[in-house]
Amino acid sequence: MKDRKNRPLIYAANRFAITIAVATIIGLLIGSVIEAFTISPEVGVRSFAAAALPPIIITYSSFFSRSVKPPEQALETNLYALALSWVLVLLIVVDFVNDRFNHSIPLGEFLISLTLSGLIYFIKRLSLKSRLSCAYGILSGFLVHVLIFGLPNN
Repeated sequence: MKDRKNRPLIYAANRFAITIAVATIIGLLIGSVIEAFTISPEVGVRSFAAAALPPIIITYSSFFSRSVKPPEQALETNLYALALSWVLVLLIVVDFVNDRFNHSIPLGEFLISLTLSGLIYFIKRLSLKSRLSCAYGILSGFLVHVLIFGLPNN
């Protein structure tokens, strides 16, 4: 609450970064599922199923199982590095699987959906600093991938 009153621009920029991180993951997921449907309806349905599975599991576990507790104190630097590394590896795997197997294995959609589900699950459970670390890590991982490999091949 203090940040809103004392530094509204930084607060707005941080909220914008979180929104862009979520939108980036959603965009990758939607693009990947749409591309799978252009290959064939069967590949599209499998891709959609792979994308839908993680949110269903996360929703179930967050609403019906209270045994999963968030870490009390997460180190922001570690969360940033983890998010950056995860997104970089995620995009490399998505590119590899899509190029190698021509969407016959919807692993990319599953991993992107798993990432989005995890991000949404932890948004309400982590401190603002931890959420920002994850958001900036996601954006950094995406940009590192673009710098090294170009745009992801959904």
